[in-house]
Amino acid sequence: MSDPALVASAQHDSEFASARAGVEVRALHLLEELTDARAVWDAVWPTYPGATEITGNLLRAMEHAGGYVGGAYVDGRIVGSCLAFVGRTPGEHGWHTHLHSHVAAALPGFADRGIGTALKLHQRAWALRHDIDRIVWTFDPLVRRNARLNLVKLGGVGAEYLVNFYGEMDDALNVGDESDRILLQWDLGSTRVADALSGRAAPLSRQEWLALGATDALVDSDDGPQLLGINSPVVLCAIPDDIVDIRRVDLPLAKVWRRQLRATLEPVVAAGGRVVALTTDGYYVVEVAS
Repeated sequence: MSDPALVASAQHDSEFASARAGVEVRALHLLEELTDARAVWDAVWPTYPGATEITGNLLRAMEHAGGYVGGAYVDGRIVGSCLAFVGRTPGEHGWHTHLHSHVAAALPGFADRGIGTALKLHQRAWALRHDIDRIVWTFDPLVRRNARLNLVKLGGVGAEYLVNFYGEMDDALNVGDESDRILLQWDLGSTRVADALSGRAAPLSRQEWLALGATDALVDSDDGPQLLGINSPVVLCAIPDDIVDIRRVDLPLAKVWRRQLRATLEPVVAAGGRVVALTTDGYYVVEVAS
């Protein structure tokens, strides 16, 4: 059973984030609400006519089977939505039940006002009320804004590097590139998450991490991303400011970024390393397994 004090604290965090973003966030159950949620995802990831991110019958089944669908509203209009389903992870003490957050988005024009944070914190409070203490989800490791939300604002940890996880994707944001993903682990009651949500875990710059003994493993140079190797227990990996724009104007360069980041992160994380932070100037902070 979840600690009642933690549940109450999570509910407070959720309500504060929703008020700050100017939205009402609630769990969705009605068929009409689920249809509205799907419309958000299809607007954010447009694909060929008639296609959809999640079919209506599948979404209905997942929600009815105990999954989570959340919606963020402004003046009665849905502007963001999130879908998660219950999963299990094998561990040393058996299976660990978690919530797998599959998709979350805010409509164009609403992406920079904290709606993503509000949705995640509502999802966290929902999970804790349902005795689930961990949420996991995947994100493109080249998308800096998502990395900042996941690692800095929410306090998650990159626990797996998944090469071309979804295969070829045909939506407008991902077409032409491989679908490498980091699996983020969000332990909802951890001190790390509490510190991130309270603002106590302020991010450091690359120079500050170097002064603490970290070394560069991947840097951005005039010739593009350059590998430097793993030379300390904590290494730094550059990621581009806007990979979506790079894909649009220079797809070959975007593919170089993908290959170089994969070559750096995948073996380190596979060996037990963890992506634990993002610097203020866009470098992953990676703890290398001893």
